[in-house]
Amino acid sequence: MLGSMVCKMGGHRVNRRHVWDDGMNFRTNCARCDAALIRDREGWRTFDNNRDLDERRRPHPRQD
Repeated sequence: MLGSMVCKMGGHRVNRRHVWDDGMNFRTNCARCDAALIRDREGWRTFDNNRDLDERRRPHPRQD
């Protein structure tokens, strides 16, 4: 909860140790609040299901 408040005020912290390639973009989660993040041309931002869902994206390599 504290992490999400910090992220709302100052932005998310990219967890660079867990970045992975989904075939279209690089992805990771926020190190503080665990929000899904995606890297596009402008930089890192929150993953938006309405905008970013695409059947060409590969699942996370450790997904069961």
